[in-house]
Amino acid sequence: MELPHLPTTPIIDHVICEQSLNVFKEQIALFKEMAVLAPPTQAQASDIDFPLTAGEMFTLVVYGQLILENAGIYEVDREVLDQIFDFMVRDFSRFALQMYSKPSSSEGQMAQCLRMIRKPVVDGLGYGQVWSEHVLRMKDRYRMPE
Repeated sequence: MELPHLPTTPIIDHVICEQSLNVFKEQIALFKEMAVLAPPTQAQASDIDFPLTAGEMFTLVVYGQLILENAGIYEVDREVLDQIFDFMVRDFSRFALQMYSKPSSSEGQMAQCLRMIRKPVVDGLGYGQVWSEHVLRMKDRYRMPE
């Protein structure tokens, strides 16, 4: 299974290439490595639960690429991108733990999954900035129709 790679563009390399994005890129590399070193068995491929978890991880890769491709177009602030990749790292780790915990996971798959479990880079200042400049500004902007 060939997985897409994150493109190398000026916005990725020079604007947001620090913080949680690098952790996410490491997780993607380990996921690709697992596809080669410990691919799913025929039995795992026919069990809907195993491919579903792998599909969730793959979907995060695709979403990450779409987010990065559109970050420059929509002029998304670096702090917002850092917070997006913060939750994506946590979600990827959650799916790696789910795959590790499956009864059918092989020793090789379990070892790769453990390597994929990561914590995002904590950026309290960036989090506060996103909260005050983006989230709180939206307060009371939407009202449910009565």
